[in-house]
Amino acid sequence: MKHTKVYWIWQIFYPIGIYYVVSSLAWFVLELLMGSGNETYMLRQLVCSAVTIPFVMKFYSEDSRQREVVYGKQSFRLDAGEVRNILFSLISAATLGMAVNNIIAMTPLMEVSGGFETANKAFFGGQLIYELLGSCLLIPIAEELIFRGVVYRRLRVQLGVGPAVLCSALIFGIVHFNLVQFIYAAILGCLLAFLYEKTGFFYAPVLGHMAANTVAVLRQETGWLAFSYQPTAAGIGFTLLMLAVAFAVIGYMWKEYRKEKQS
Repeated sequence: MKHTKVYWIWQIFYPIGIYYVVSSLAWFVLELLMGSGNETYMLRQLVCSAVTIPFVMKFYSEDSRQREVVYGKQSFRLDAGEVRNILFSLISAATLGMAVNNIIAMTPLMEVSGGFETANKAFFGGQLIYELLGSCLLIPIAEELIFRGVVYRRLRVQLGVGPAVLCSALIFGIVHFNLVQFIYAAILGCLLAFLYEKTGFFYAPVLGHMAANTVAVLRQETGWLAFSYQPTAAGIGFTLLMLAVAFAVIGYMWKEYRKEKQS
C-alpha cells in the first residue's frame, strides 16, 4: 500500500519535474545567448514554453490512449452545444480573471508580495508581440497540457472530481512562487479544471486560459478599464458585475454538468 501511494505521488509530480527541468535548461541557454534583462524575459518565456510542449505532450498522449482503451475515443463535433461551451469558457475565464485581479489590486497583497512586483516588471518589460505570443498563446497551451491535461486527469483517477480540481489548482498556484500569483492562479485553476471536466475536451481550459491572459495583457498595456482597479464606487461596481457574470455562466455550466451526469 505504501509503495502504491509513493508510486501514485510519483506519477503526479514526475511530469511536473520534467516540465520544469526542460524549461530551466532552456532558460539557462537562453540567458547565455540573450542575457537576463527584462526586455527579453517574455521572449525567453515564449521559447521555453515551446520547448516544453513536446515533452509534456508525450505524457498527455499516453494518458489519452489509456483513457480511450477504457472509455472509448471521444469525438468532437462543432454543434450548438460545443459553440456554447467555447463562448462560456472564454467569458467565464475572462470575467473571473478581471474580477480577481481587481480585488487583489484593491488590497495590500501586491505590496507585501515582493516576488510579484519583480515578476510583473519582467513580464511587461519587453515588446507587446512577445507578451501576446507567449502569455496569450504558447504559455496557456504548455501550462494546460501539464496542469490540466496531465496533473488534473491523473489526480481525478485517484481522488475524484472535486478533490482533483482543488489539488490541481493549488499545485498550479504554488508553482507561480509568489502570494499574488498563487491566489490568482489557484482560483483560475479551479475554473479551468472545471471547464475541462464539463466539456471533456482540452480546448476549453486552453481557451479559458488564453482569454484570461489576453485580457490581463491588454489591460496592462493599454490602461483599459484602469478605473476598476481602484476601491471606488465605479471600481467596486464593475468588479461585482464581472463576478456576477462569471458566477452566472459558471452556474449555468454547473447545472448542465449535473444534468449530464444524472442522465
